Amino acid sequence: MVTHLREKENFDQQSANNTVRIKELIDQQYNVEVTRSLVLCFSCPDRDCAYALSKALFAKGTRLLARDPQRKANGRWGIRVGVKRSLRDAVREEFVADMVLTATGMNGTYDGWNLLTDEVAEDTQKHPSVSVMSERRQVAA
Repeated sequence: MVTHLREKENFDQQSANNTVRIKELIDQQYNVEVTRSLVLCFSCPDRDCAYALSKALFAKGTRLLARDPQRKANGRWGIRVGVKRSLRDAVREEFVADMVLTATGMNGTYDGWNLLTDEVAEDTQKHPSVSVMSERRQVAA
């Protein structure tokens, strides 16, 4: 029950934020239909949760923008991933719900998105445990 409440609160908060942000961007004459680089932000209460969430996000096709989760000033662990999608898609209910469910499934929170001004999202990065698994397979072969 607590998880469902957290999911709803996180979803409602992100939906409200998205409504305001998309209106501001449209007012600034951004084309919200164009695919662009975005950074999605997540946070977790501990490092293990953050690693598990980063693996789940990597499995969904996102690009890890930092190899390891970063400890934030508030004590939570932050994860930033890059995606290529339109702003309109980033605020769609289905996408927000998927990000919220993925985060809460790992005891984390979806903190929203930002425009990615450089092309960091273009650099393919591997999750540390994925690299280790590949190396183990190569050694075993």
